[in-house]
Amino acid sequence: MSLYWRVFPWDREMPDGEPFSPSYIPPTTARGRFDLPIACSPVLYVAESPEHAVAEALQPWHNRPLRTAHLRRAGRPLALVDVQLGAREAAELVDLCDPATLRHRRIAPDHIASRRRRRTQPIAASIWDSGHVGLRWWSSFRGDWHGVVLFTARAGPDLHFGEPREIVSDTPALGEAAAALGMPLSL
Repeated sequence: MSLYWRVFPWDREMPDGEPFSPSYIPPTTARGRFDLPIACSPVLYVAESPEHAVAEALQPWHNRPLRTAHLRRAGRPLALVDVQLGAREAAELVDLCDPATLRHRRIAPDHIASRRRRRTQPIAASIWDSGHVGLRWWSSFRGDWHGVVLFTARAGPDLHFGEPREIVSDTPALGEAAAALGMPLSL
């Protein structure tokens, strides 16, 4: 079993799979760096650490003081939840942090790091076409943070979501995420 983390706007009253529940998978928008074409599969972006997941949610406000309003989306509090993936499925992730994998797939590191979707989305589509469950890559915030993109049409049945915890001022991951983003705490 592999453990990942996700941040989402949480409504305690919503049943599993519905918007604002931990297991809700948003439909593909084609706006994400590694989104697949709509006909393939929705993707779920997760992080390998709680701090990285929180930083991804807060990154639009980097280098500004962290305020309580930054911990809400769509009128709901942000929550942190662990996401578990079976060992067999986790073995089907393509590790784009591995130089040998990049050489084998003929992918230049600057293409993965690009913020230009015309470069990154074809990489995800190629990995989808080769039958994999998703991909792993490094964070643009810190090289030792890693993100994972799960192709939910393949990983979905084997995804399990833990108990969400609302992100509040004393959430341990919040302090490290804010520091990585240059966000002094003003909560």
